[in-house]
Amino acid sequence: MKLYKISGWLLVAIGVLHNSIGLAMGWPILGDMVADGVWNSIEPGGQMHFDRSAILWFLLTGFFWMLLGYLMQAWLDQSLAPLPRALGWAFVAVGLVVAIILPVSGALLFIALGLLVVFGATESDQVRA
Repeated sequence: MKLYKISGWLLVAIGVLHNSIGLAMGWPILGDMVADGVWNSIEPGGQMHFDRSAILWFLLTGFFWMLLGYLMQAWLDQSLAPLPRALGWAFVAVGLVVAIILPVSGALLFIALGLLVVFGATESDQVRA
């Protein structure tokens, strides 16, 4: 089986890994939010808590990667067409930017996934698209 054919599930796995790290590292922050009653716990009393905002967006990002991965996999499973190469190049571009700004991160996973999307489909798959 070609990895390309499960590239959507690979993105889901990246999202799960991302959120697992976020939950492990952000657990104390999430606990503080629960202790404050959750409702408006990022900006209680008009005071912005950037750590709380960051963990919210960190977890939301991972969740949306899982959703996009599911959509990509549904496309691959139900369509005869390969994923658009532009999507792969976008993953590569974002991965490169993040790798430059934050070298010790999961950015290399996005570069690898992007290259898989760009070059993973066979020529016959590309012709059918």
